[in-house]
Amino acid sequence: MTTEVPESSPAAGRPRDPVLEQAILDATVDVVVENGFAAAKLDEIARRAGTGKAAIYRRWAGKTELVIAAAQNLQADVAVPDKGSLREDLLVCVRHYISPNARTALVLANVLAAMPRDRELRDAAGASIGRPAADALRVVIERWVGRGAVDPSVPVDLLASLVPAVAFHRVALRHEGLDETSAVAMVDNVLLPALAASQLGTATIHH
Repeated sequence: MTTEVPESSPAAGRPRDPVLEQAILDATVDVVVENGFAAAKLDEIARRAGTGKAAIYRRWAGKTELVIAAAQNLQADVAVPDKGSLREDLLVCVRHYISPNARTALVLANVLAAMPRDRELRDAAGASIGRPAADALRVVIERWVGRGAVDPSVPVDLLASLVPAVAFHRVALRHEGLDETSAVAMVDNVLLPALAASQLGTATIHH
């Protein structure tokens, strides 16, 4: 794999320009959606953003980091909910995987398609996109185990990884994320029964 060398070193003390950063992220999405991850070039991204590659390298180490940032920019922030209801907490976690638009799903699909051939991308995507949301779901399940609403013998890690596996499989094959109907079905028909908590899903806890 060829590593591009930055054209210049970061300028110390230069103020960040959020408008330029957003233009670069938007251009990255466009180029990746049109050409795929492997064929996406920083020169083309910079040209579409109306800047030079040096501006990209001042903000991101290279293409992998930039594409991951662009994908994250399209997604909702990861939250660890505590709404007092097991079912509601699970829904918040699963709804993170609902794609707000087709561009989000297409970028993720291109990232997923390139991951088997690019270890750097695979590691970065796992750490920045896959793991945080799965960790949030894991925290929620463990919290409700502690509250006595979930059987402590359930395989927490397996169940926490199930939702991203289903969501990313759908993105890779159909180029679309979960929708509201499938998110609710995942919680009501898969997670709650698997957590041995289907009768406790609507129970609330008072703070």
